[in-house]
Amino acid sequence: MKCELQQTGVSHALEDIRAKMKDPGCRCETENPSGSCCLGSVAKGLELAKSELDMSDGEASTRSGPSNRGETVAKVGAVIAAIMASSCCWLPLVLIAVGVSGAGIASTLETWRYPMMAVTFGFLGAAFYFAYRPKKTADCCATEAVEDCCAPAAGRRFSMETLNKAMLWLVTAVTFAFLLFPSYVGVFLQDGDPAANNANLNRGFIKVEGMTCEGCSSVVAKAIRQVPGVLAVEVDYETGEAIVGSEICCPFPREEILDALDKAGYQGAILKEISAHPVDE
Repeated sequence: MKCELQQTGVSHALEDIRAKMKDPGCRCETENPSGSCCLGSVAKGLELAKSELDMSDGEASTRSGPSNRGETVAKVGAVIAAIMASSCCWLPLVLIAVGVSGAGIASTLETWRYPMMAVTFGFLGAAFYFAYRPKKTADCCATEAVEDCCAPAAGRRFSMETLNKAMLWLVTAVTFAFLLFPSYVGVFLQDGDPAANNANLNRGFIKVEGMTCEGCSSVVAKAIRQVPGVLAVEVDYETGEAIVGSEICCPFPREEILDALDKAGYQGAILKEISAHPVDE
């Protein structure tokens, strides 16, 4: 009866006994060792089996609960840690987009990038451990008749485990997308302006310190563009240099540009200036 209850959720033992009692009739008085009808005993046994299965389900859920919660916490923690690890790149861009100054925030967050990456991999490792560690038989079925009773439950558990593993790989992909964001963000940012190196403009070549990723080049370019008289800006993250083109009617605004960089949280130094119309001495 217990196996039938576990496999189908119901037992037809009582109905079978009642059907047999109709023809040729109840033979319990002669065949049952107790000398009485077995229907009452079977009913009590059925209730006992149901209570045992309810207790087994409760114990199984108690054992599996912490493991499932641990796996979920590890997945969520990995994504959050990855987001924080790349915040030195995306957060200044968000602040600039909403018109808020993020002076110095990139360099501050950069100091936490590698510790947060270590935390990310720690969470991922824990998530993979929970998902792929060997499962004990008792974790799948808390009954004695494991081979006979656990086949349907094991099938359902396998399907859930497959879904959990698929979700884990999706979380891993999202995690690495955030971790590698500083490496590929430059593909989506097109702040370079080749016109900055136009001979018809006053040009200044500036060394910029403090850039931590391609996203910083966008922040630097926007900060310089806000200086009056600046017409074009091109920032190269790889070399850490910026080329600025300004109006030919006025001197190159070097002090204003350096001040704008300082307010944005970067340090600048003028490498050289080229005037579109050199002044004869």
